[in-house]
Amino acid sequence: YPKLGYDPVKDFEPIGMIAKIPNILVVNPKLPIKNLADYVRYAKDSKDGITFASSGSGSSIHLSGEMFKMQSKLKMLHVPYRGSAPAMTDLVGGQIPFTIDTVAAALPQLKAGKIKAIAVTGATRATQLPDVPTVAENGFAGFSADSWLAVVAPRGLPADAKAKLHKALADTMADTEIRNKLIASGLEPAYQPAGAVLAQ
Repeated sequence: YPKLGYDPVKDFEPIGMIAKIPNILVVNPKLPIKNLADYVRYAKDSKDGITFASSGSGSSIHLSGEMFKMQSKLKMLHVPYRGSAPAMTDLVGGQIPFTIDTVAAALPQLKAGKIKAIAVTGATRATQLPDVPTVAENGFAGFSADSWLAVVAPRGLPADAKAKLHKALADTMADTEIRNKLIASGLEPAYQPAGAVLAQ
């Protein structure tokens, strides 16, 4: 974005992190793939390698796939779609064998049995899918890739306004009902105040 119009680092300051969004590797259930080891074997046995879809080039979903490609050393061709919905439609229809998506986006199709989950890309298992292991648990030590949501404010926000935002976000994230709604949506509550976020 050569003409973005703002500097994402210099023009904002963090208020706090809200949640992490784990990505998930999913396949068409008609394929002979039950777990990540099966997927690796399937990809290695495919003469031309295997394609993987994403919601678009440069997305966390695309980068998760590229990270897995590098670590697994598999022959994988990225196929970018214009969003999650068309990629998921083609996965369900069998036009593509495999995609990575957010847990939030994949949950409806997973619950309907139209796709199969084989691994979560985050460091820990997803709360909504406790039986699905992580990529790291499947023999790829140290693999961890997910997105996150945070609240930021314009740089130079008055101290009293910033303090109100900090308190409001802390109070909101302490609310059990709010946290449960995030989990039900496929998100993982991960509140951290601004200082903790900057320290990372």
